[in-house]
Parts: sequence; C-alpha cells; structure tokens
Amino acid sequence: MAVHAKGMCGVCRHFADDPAELERAVPGLNILSSAFGSVRDETGLCALREAFVTPSAGCADFAEIRAESGNSPAG
Repeated sequence: MAVHAKGMCGVCRHFADDPAELERAVPGLNILSSAFGSVRDETGLCALREAFVTPSAGCADFAEIRAESGNSPAG
C-alpha cells in the first residue's frame, strides 16, 4: 500500500479501499467490473461524498483513523 501524508483521503476514516467492502457498499458494482480489478488501482470510496476518490486527494472533512480495541489502521 502507498504511503499517504496526513490529511489525505488514503488515511481518512471515511475512505474505504478494501475490494470486498467496496462491493458491499456499491450494490451491482461487480456487474460492471469488480472492485478486485486492476483498473480501480488505489481508488477508494469516500463515505461522506459518496464518490470514488484517489488516496492522495484531500478535503476539509478529513478525519484521522484511530486504532480502536486493538484494531490498527491499514497502512
């Protein structure tokens, strides 16, 4: 996984890039393609914007990922 600077979507709690999570979040996505495909690259879904964004993007609603109950953020 790429290294992302703080404030970027790739390290925001609203950013999801796990293929299985994306396919659950976007019903019918696997009809068009698959979240597991290489064409998606590192693009993920912003839960706030309901849009696909690159990990290097950022916005004013950035919320840092915090470890909870022994779960550490991916990265």
